[in-house]
Amino acid sequence: MTRWYVFPLVLLISGCGGRPDELTPYVEKFATLDEFHEQLMRYEIYLSNPALERQARDIRDVLQKYKDTLEAFGSTKNKFINAGHNTVKRAAARSLTQLVDPDFPTFTVSAKKQVAGIKLDVRDHYENLEKQWLKAGKTDPFPLKWPEPE
Repeated sequence: MTRWYVFPLVLLISGCGGRPDELTPYVEKFATLDEFHEQLMRYEIYLSNPALERQARDIRDVLQKYKDTLEAFGSTKNKFINAGHNTVKRAAARSLTQLVDPDFPTFTVSAKKQVAGIKLDVRDHYENLEKQWLKAGKTDPFPLKWPEPE
């Protein structure tokens, strides 16, 4: 009879616990990309104003650094985090290949389109991370948000 009491106790102690929390460290690490997101938001403003377009000429360098930073993250065991992260990485890589040179007449249109694509994928990733955040029962407010123009 005591075996029936000992067996569940052994299972409980031996590791039937949950997975380690990968969401919080990932969200904290992804928050370090806020400086890139703010810079892309500023470029979006520059590209909307013909007088400021020239200030966005170094967008390719920023996108390359952004892509390199995303690739340096590594991976997690959480498939939802990985899927969203890979989507953002692909958006950054795609933007680099589709962006035309600043001297080309369609540079402004191309750069706007690339920033909008990254913004869309990052916002989708944030929404999915927030769902995971709420599902995990986190009581803190979700810390990630795309920067809005002032």
